[in-house]
Amino acid sequence: MAIIFNVKRQLDEFLENQGCSTTVKFLDKRLCEMGDLLIKSRTDTDIHFDVEALQRTSACWPLPIHRISIASNVAYIWFERKIAFRSAIAAKEWKLPMTDRSNDSVRLYLEPPAIQVGTSNSMAHFRANALRTVMKNCFIHAGYIVVEKDQLEDANMLAPVKKIAFVQRKTKMSYEQQGETVDRQHVVEILSGPVLIGSDLANAEDYVKRRSNEMQLIAQHRYGVRIHDVNELERIVASLGRSAAIVDVLQQKHSSTIDMRVTGLGTTRTPTATKGAAFILYNFARLVSIFKKYRLMMEQEGYPRIPPVDEVDFGLLTDPEEWHLLYVYVIGFPYAVRRTLGDGDLERIAPHHLLEFTFGLVSCLSKYYRSTRILTDNRPKLVPVMIARLHLLEAIYNVLQTLLHLLDLEPIEEM
Repeated sequence: MAIIFNVKRQLDEFLENQGCSTTVKFLDKRLCEMGDLLIKSRTDTDIHFDVEALQRTSACWPLPIHRISIASNVAYIWFERKIAFRSAIAAKEWKLPMTDRSNDSVRLYLEPPAIQVGTSNSMAHFRANALRTVMKNCFIHAGYIVVEKDQLEDANMLAPVKKIAFVQRKTKMSYEQQGETVDRQHVVEILSGPVLIGSDLANAEDYVKRRSNEMQLIAQHRYGVRIHDVNELERIVASLGRSAAIVDVLQQKHSSTIDMRVTGLGTTRTPTATKGAAFILYNFARLVSIFKKYRLMMEQEGYPRIPPVDEVDFGLLTDPEEWHLLYVYVIGFPYAVRRTLGDGDLERIAPHHLLEFTFGLVSCLSKYYRSTRILTDNRPKLVPVMIARLHLLEAIYNVLQTLLHLLDLEPIEEM
C-alpha cells in the first residue's frame, strides 16, 4: 500500500478508536505554516484526542508525526521531515504496478474510439485517442488487468470484462433496454467532448505541424536550444509538436468543448499556454543535464559517488521547496493517479488532473532551480547537502519520467 494511503488508514483507525468523527485532508500549499495534514471534526464541535498517544503510535509509521496543533474543531499535523525523505525515496512508489490487482474479478478493455466517415484525422478523433491512451497507461500503472481485443474471448471465460468506450455522444437507452442484457452492465461510456475548429485548420495532422513550428521557436528563443544536426532537430521538433497537441487536448475536462477557432486577431485559440508542453519537457531535460554533469564531475574532478539512501543525511534538506517537492509530488504521486482514475469509479475519470499535477511539479521544480544551487564545490561541508539534493532530484526525475509515460509525451533529454 502506498505511503499516503497507509498513513491515512492508520490515522483513521487511531481517531476512530479515540471516538472521533473526523475527515482527513492532505494539504499541498503553505506546508510549513499550515501543516502537512488537516483533521477536521465532522460535527463542527471541538476536536479532542490524545495528542501524545498519537505521536507515540505514529513513531513506527513511514511518516511519523513531529508536531500537532489543535484549534477548535481542526487539528494540524506536521510530519517528521528527515524520516519522511528517507521512507519516500526508498519506497520508489513511481514504479508500476502501484497495486497488485491480479486477483481482481474484473478485467478492462479500452475500446478504440469509433471512426465516423471522414473523421479519422479529425481533432475530435485525435482527442479521443489521446484520452484512451492516457487512461490505458494509468490503468496499467495502477495494476489493473487490461486486455486487448484479441484477448477478449479468453478473458471473458476467466472473469467479467468491463468495456470502456470513448464516445462523442453517449448512447440513450430506453427503460426496457437498460435491464435487458447483462452486457450493458459491463460497458462504461466516457464522453470525449467536441473540438471546434475554423476554416484555417484542416485536421489533426495540420494542427500538429502548426504546433511543431511554434514549439521550435519556443525551444530556440526561450530555452536557447541549438541543435546542429538537421535530422535530429526535425525529429525533436516533430516530437515537441505532437506533445504540445496532446497537452492541448488533455488540459480541459475530457467531456468539455475545446474551441480552436480563429479569433479576431487572426490567430487560432488553443486551450493552454503555448509554453505548456515545452515547459514540462524542458524541466525534464534539465534534470537529465544535472545528472549527466554530475557523472562527468565524478569522472574528471573526483566527486564522490552517490551513496545509498540509508547513508544520506536528509536532515540537511531544510528548504520549504524541498519538502514541497517530496511531500506533494513524490509521496502524493499515487494519490494523483488514483484521482485520475476517479477513485475507482470508472465514470469519474479525470485525466486533466494528472496534467495539472505535472504542471504543478515542474513549476515547483523550476522555482527550486532558481533559488538553489544544486551542484556545488567538492568540499566536505558542501557535499553532504548536495548528495541529499541529488537523491531528491533523482526521485523527482523518476516521477516526472513516469508522468511523461502516462501522458504519452516523448521525453526530450536535451533542449
